[in-house]
Amino acid sequence: MRLLVTTNGIWYSGAQVATNEFLSFLAKLNDIEIKIVSCLGGEYALFPDNVEVHRVPCWNVGALLQMKPDSVFERLVRWADAVWIATGEFAVVERVKRIKKLPVVAHLHSYEPICPIMWFSYGFNGVCGRKCSPWLLTRCKQSANRFFAEIGLLDKLRAGAYWLLDFGKGSLDYFRWKRIIDPFVDSVDVFVAVSNAMRDIVVSHLPEVRDRFVVVYNPAAHRPWRYISSFPDESGDYILYASGANLVKGPHVLLNALKILLNEGIDMKLYMTGTSGSWVEGLARRLGVEEWVKFLGRLSDADYFNMMAKAKALILPSIWPEAFGLVVVESISLGVPVVGSNRGAIPELVGSYGITTNPTPEEVAKAISTIIERRFDKHEMRRYAFERFGSGNVERFISLLESLVK
Repeated sequence: MRLLVTTNGIWYSGAQVATNEFLSFLAKLNDIEIKIVSCLGGEYALFPDNVEVHRVPCWNVGALLQMKPDSVFERLVRWADAVWIATGEFAVVERVKRIKKLPVVAHLHSYEPICPIMWFSYGFNGVCGRKCSPWLLTRCKQSANRFFAEIGLLDKLRAGAYWLLDFGKGSLDYFRWKRIIDPFVDSVDVFVAVSNAMRDIVVSHLPEVRDRFVVVYNPAAHRPWRYISSFPDESGDYILYASGANLVKGPHVLLNALKILLNEGIDMKLYMTGTSGSWVEGLARRLGVEEWVKFLGRLSDADYFNMMAKAKALILPSIWPEAFGLVVVESISLGVPVVGSNRGAIPELVGSYGITTNPTPEEVAKAISTIIERRFDKHEMRRYAFERFGSGNVERFISLLESLVK
């Protein structure tokens, strides 16, 4: 089978990490030949050796990314037996179908088919949970900007200016998104969702695509063990937040939870990756908890996984429905339990190896104080992660591709 893959590599994200994992497994197989189209400057797409890669210009349209096909792209489409849209390059689907009637599989790592601005889709006071429209998107953006002002991410003057601008920007974003997404939804043969929760949310908005959905988990469990040789003898004295300064991941919830724990006399250290120099540091200072927090930038994979393996727990208090939650799988694979919100796929991933709760400071603080007293079988956690989120998912994906080509 000859498989043409599009993957942008523009952002360091869970979607790109998962795609890199898929590619590393697929490239080792003798009966699949891969060629890749990626973006100029797509540094985060890590390609296997001896795989042909063609680079094209790319640009953003809201949460979507457009590639500029050329004559080489057309040659690659004619060469292929199937096309895999791996990380959101949805606009190329219509072009592919015009060149050659190929089966096209689109991996959905988030909610782009139902909302133009994915991180505004859910979680901001319920404003954005219904089917998208120009007015709903406008209200959603305005609600988000007010929320940013409440937590100090925006000053009131700027939030007010954005509120006015969103009356025009909301409709513009909607129609630019609609122009790309409608042909994409109509043209794709199979959508691959990364969790049952995500599939259910998208299908609730687009019931007409229900029969074209399959769920294949990301093969994320093996990756940490390329950098870790064994479980550490002792855990460290800290809990870990590993999701950066993105508001929807709930770092503000966690810092307020930390304040509650400290007021209750629980001496707790918190490590936060991807937050150094961000608004999260300023919030910690305002809350008076900065002394107990270690703000970190982006770490090497080896340093990151060694730090994760020694944590007492991983905390992911997301305020939106996580489509997957890569850090959850990585943590469980390393025998580290998880405190996560009860949003999206997090409960589906955590299983029995952590606690999921409402993403409020009070509930998260309670869950943290409970989880650090529990003991888990690390070897059983690793077995669970490998079985559910391991290379078996690559085999399922290959079976899907083969059935489409046949």
